[in-house]
This record gives sequence, structure tokens and C-alpha cells, in this order.
Amino acid sequence: MLTRFRTAVAAVLAFSAPVFAADAAPAKAVELPPMPKAVSSFGAIECDGYVYIYGGHAGKTHNYDTKSVLGTFHRIKLDGGTKWEELPSGPIAQGMNLVAHKGKVYRIGGMQPRNAPGEASDNYSTASCARFDPKTGKWEDIAALPVPRSSHDVVAVGDKLIVVGGWQMKGKDEKPVWPEAALVLDLASAKPEWKSIPQPFQRRALTAAAVGNKVYVLGGLGNKGGDKRVDVLDVATEKWSTGPAVPGGERVAFSPAACTVNGKLILNTSEGPVYRLTAAGDGWEKVGAVAKTRIVARLVPFGADRVVLLGGAAAGGGGNVDSLEVISIATRGEPVAEK
Repeated sequence: MLTRFRTAVAAVLAFSAPVFAADAAPAKAVELPPMPKAVSSFGAIECDGYVYIYGGHAGKTHNYDTKSVLGTFHRIKLDGGTKWEELPSGPIAQGMNLVAHKGKVYRIGGMQPRNAPGEASDNYSTASCARFDPKTGKWEDIAALPVPRSSHDVVAVGDKLIVVGGWQMKGKDEKPVWPEAALVLDLASAKPEWKSIPQPFQRRALTAAAVGNKVYVLGGLGNKGGDKRVDVLDVATEKWSTGPAVPGGERVAFSPAACTVNGKLILNTSEGPVYRLTAAGDGWEKVGAVAKTRIVARLVPFGADRVVLLGGAAAGGGGNVDSLEVISIATRGEPVAEK
């Protein structure tokens, strides 16, 4: 009887062991090659399985000139990509972003220095907007912004592009002007034109992401410094509300990184954690962490359960970063207490 029992137990263990081992095996690590150049304040977006990057600042912090701000444009395939593909360049720009819509990539505004290296910075925001078609490999101009803008963000909700925050830089001899409205461009219109929606804040160096019909505007800098506030625009009603503040210390307000993954808002700050907005939209939960903390970086979705953090500047100092980091999003998050 004891022999039969031992035999049965051994059989169960033999059958169960492979299943347990498979469950415990770590996910295969995904590595992507570094960006062509270490940059911060650049544009990045995922579109049809590729991540596209444009422009940015490749020089020393707070030193801007016509050589250190770029107009280069590249992409790489997220799943299995081994080399960055160089695409047609455009005007130099930083403090801008890209947005994808129906397989095309849009570039909206940005800042352009007019001074040569070694000269005093002379920075101007631009109203330039353009669309890149991967099928033709060409850029085409679209409706320019009503007023030049940089240090803003842009997202797509349905057929509409939404620009939030930022400011207008007017050169070394004039103070920047802070816009009081968000901008909307309806791409489905026969003749798309920018429309204004009053915004209840004046901030730049922020980030934005769209979840359904809502645009979340996260963090940024105001006239009095960092602001962890989260403003939420319902595009259908054009009404604003507030969401739970960006978690962490006061410094996390400066240029966090965000994107939407599988219908969920994902956020990374300079302190390192990766957060997800709760299903109720009333708080944050920690779902991961990065190995290298950064500011002025970009976050893009990678499938249904991962994100990629690109570029930026090292949060603790040390200059710009060219590396990409793939972070898996935990299924079950760790609740985050408000500070």
C-alpha cells in the first residue's frame, strides 16, 4: 500500500513539475539598440509596430543653438528591430512631440534656436505642423498653429489632434507668452483648422495621454515652479475636471513621461516608478520601475503589457541618454498613497 502511494505521488510530481517550471520562467528580455544620438526634449510615438523619434536637444543642459537642436527623423520596429532607419529630416525642433493617426505621423510646433554655437541663446517657438506618410516616405505641411508654441504636448482622440500647455518663446529680448487655451484640429474636416478650448491652467514641460474621449494633462511647470496637478479634458463635452496628482515628490512635476497601454494610462516620473491610473480614475498604482531614472524622456506602448522608455536626460545629472528600456507592466498593481 505504501509503495502504491509513493508511486502515485511521484507520478503527480512528475506531471506537475514542468507546468510549475513554465509558470516560474522569466519573460524573455527584449533589447533594442540605442537611439542614433543621445537626446532629450524630443518627439516620439508608436505607429503600426514602429517607434518614431524626431528632433530633440543633443547638447549640454540649458545650452541651445542651431547645432545642438536636431531635425533628424528615425524609426525602428519594436518587435525584433535591430537597426534604426533614417527617414527624411525636417526643421530643427525640441520641446515638441509626435502623434499618430491612421498610420501617419504628425509633428506639431516646437522650439528653434536662431543663434550659432557659442552665442547667447535666442529661442523661438514655431507654428509649423506637418504630417509624414510612411507609405510615400514624405512630409507634407498641414494647418499651422494659430500662434507659435513649444514645451507643450499633443495627443489624438478619434480624428482630433489636441494640443495642451506650453508657451510661446519670442527670442532673447522678449518674455515668453503663456497660452490660455488648448487647441483642437479635426482631421475629418474638409478643411481642418485649429479651434481653441479654454484651459484652466498655464503650464509647460508637461505630458499628456488620451484614454477614450479624455485627455489627461500631467504635471509640468507653471510661473511658480513645478505643479503635480492633473487636468482632464473630456473632448466630447469640452469640459475640464481634475484627476489624482502625479505621485511622488515635488520634482516629479517636471516633464514626466506617459502613454496609453491597452486602454490604461501609464506614467513614469524622474523618481523611477511606473504607475497606472486606477480603473476608477481616482488614484495611482505602481506597476513597475525603470533601471535608469530620467527626465524629459518619452514613453511609448509596446503591445498590451509593456512600455518603452526612450532617451531623455539622466535624472541625477550626467547628460542626455541614448538607451531604450523595455518595462513589463504588472497585472496587479501596488496601491500608492497620496502625498
